[in-house]
Amino acid sequence: MTQIVRFSPRHDMNRLQRDFDRMFGSFFPNVEEDSDQNVSWTPHLDVVETQEAYLLEMDVPGVSRDDIQINLQDGVLTISGERSSRDVSENDSVVRVERHAGRFFRSFRLPKQINEQKIEARHENGVLMVVLPKLEESKPRKIKVS
Repeated sequence: MTQIVRFSPRHDMNRLQRDFDRMFGSFFPNVEEDSDQNVSWTPHLDVVETQEAYLLEMDVPGVSRDDIQINLQDGVLTISGERSSRDVSENDSVVRVERHAGRFFRSFRLPKQINEQKIEARHENGVLMVVLPKLEESKPRKIKVS
């Protein structure tokens, strides 16, 4: 008899996300110093390494740049903010809510090869982009053989 297997792309993506977080967490470990904060949701994040820098891109739709704080202290980069919930009048009834609202934060211990003085951030189309430039001495270079 043939067995039916349910395909669940959401389940597969969640498993892939957990595997990625576990693998990448050893390089940019989360710092849970502020775990007592009232955190409502956690924005998703991509980290890309280039020869010049690490690029962090965090999805923060519905969060204005004024509601985002980025702090750097003792080699720990913390990104936090808040997204407001939708106002619903007493005549309306909420049928379904899937978008998270409230406070969020993500903290990362930066590797030693980051030039902390030149970190830059910008907010564009609901994506926060943070550029973490590498120190000159940690960038790869070619050595000519003579």
